[in-house]
Amino acid sequence: MKNNYLRKRYTKSVIAAFFSAMLVFSSCEVLDVKPNDVIQDKDFLKSYYDAEFLLRGAYQGLQPIVEPWFVLGELRADWVKPGPGADKDMLELAEHRVTPENKYTNWTPYYDLINRANYMVQNLPRVPKNPNYFNETTMRQYTGEARFLRALAYFHLVRNFGDVPFTLESTDDISKVKYPAPTSQEVILDAVEADLLEAYKYTDLQISVLNTFDAGLRVSPEQSRLRVTRGTVCALQAEVYLWRNKYDKAKEACVNFQRTELYPFALNERANWMDIFTIKNLFNEPMFEVNFSFVSREFNPLMRITSNDAASGGKYMVAPSDVAIKTYNPTYPVISTTDVVKDDVFRGFGASFAGSAPFYNRLGSAPVIWKYIGLGRVAPATIDVPPNVRPPYESEALWHVYRQGDLYLLYAEALNRLGDKAGAITMINRIRNRAGVPLADATTNTNRITTTSTTEQIENVILRERGLESGFEGRRWYDLIRMARHQGKPDVLINAVKNRAPVSMHAYLDSRLRNSNYWYLPYNSDEIRLNPNLKQKVF
Repeated sequence: MKNNYLRKRYTKSVIAAFFSAMLVFSSCEVLDVKPNDVIQDKDFLKSYYDAEFLLRGAYQGLQPIVEPWFVLGELRADWVKPGPGADKDMLELAEHRVTPENKYTNWTPYYDLINRANYMVQNLPRVPKNPNYFNETTMRQYTGEARFLRALAYFHLVRNFGDVPFTLESTDDISKVKYPAPTSQEVILDAVEADLLEAYKYTDLQISVLNTFDAGLRVSPEQSRLRVTRGTVCALQAEVYLWRNKYDKAKEACVNFQRTELYPFALNERANWMDIFTIKNLFNEPMFEVNFSFVSREFNPLMRITSNDAASGGKYMVAPSDVAIKTYNPTYPVISTTDVVKDDVFRGFGASFAGSAPFYNRLGSAPVIWKYIGLGRVAPATIDVPPNVRPPYESEALWHVYRQGDLYLLYAEALNRLGDKAGAITMINRIRNRAGVPLADATTNTNRITTTSTTEQIENVILRERGLESGFEGRRWYDLIRMARHQGKPDVLINAVKNRAPVSMHAYLDSRLRNSNYWYLPYNSDEIRLNPNLKQKVF
């Protein structure tokens, strides 16, 4: 029997779920766990180590949302298209004909993350305080991280479904599961904002962990990328406020980021832009990322989805669209590796996308998304050159929840809507300068904007730049909806989707997407069956 939104197969308590998650999360040892060994709730949270165990289990809930985040954030938009291996569910999304049976309408991974976060918020006060390991500051940090994770999951649910069931209580017994009706998305977003305000107060600039040999804690730059810091909270605040057209608050969140982050608006160098997706010890641009470890049997699903190398487990289900390719490299398959006026040399071919397996350097071959396959840039060539590619099945690519390049453009979006066009152009130019392409207001830029440009003209350039900078990172569909909400009309979204789709679908898409209700997914048919208070949307 499939699960409803909170229905999980707990053995005796929610601790069993955390315990199972930790078996995957830990790379230190393999434990043989028998059913009678499951920790009872009353025996849990007796020390700092239990709290740490709980925290790690909560973060493990992020890995299952990476695939739906990517698929739902990209396939409905214009930057990707279905590949030859796309399944029925992906085709439905790309064609905007999603049925309630579609597997990507299954919201279980999001509610699982919410349940883990709810349990933390409710139960962390039970952990005995210890001046060296778990004092009041540490408890507040952990609580802030949990509130962020809960806010992130609900924000995704609202952006994908609109109104959804809402609870701030964890469920540790299947007999106690309730079946709430959907709550208004505005009410949920109010709660998201409240959680993030608390998370901002509670979280620190960097993450501290136990010393290996000495008592006390030490700052960990690595954990500061894998866990929530105050700067990460600012980024989600900015995006939530922009979603709700609260431009002044979005600007404030970006300003707060500048004040609190150790590397305020520090971008990776243009020549090393690809390092953002391949190197796990970058300490400036990455803000918060989901990590995968092959040796711990953790697999990023995006290699399977984007690779066309069957020998590496690739199914080529999703490919870069012609729109994306021609935006990076307008005359593709003819490109220049030096003419930055014409081509996006550092972010285009060989970085965001590449040619076909096994060598990936042939221009004009079946293109693939490179961010989750490659370990370095690919140089175009007419001869086969062994590529710097991930070994077969070693799908350890990072998933960026937020990085600084993303936040620059969110800041530009807020400034533009507040009438600060010069400030918005400055933010765009920092991204374009790093990319080595003409600045937004340069006379050599074919999409030039100035302070005399209209708000929508600048916004359209921001949208274009977000595609170039954050293409294939699960953001595009939500960017399109957000811009349509800013502009109070659906044209920017409709035109983008039509540009990617075949002409035969244009009339259907124009009619369908003019109704904003169809920007959201239907409720899953199994959820409808299990929850008597959940009624299918009727438009």
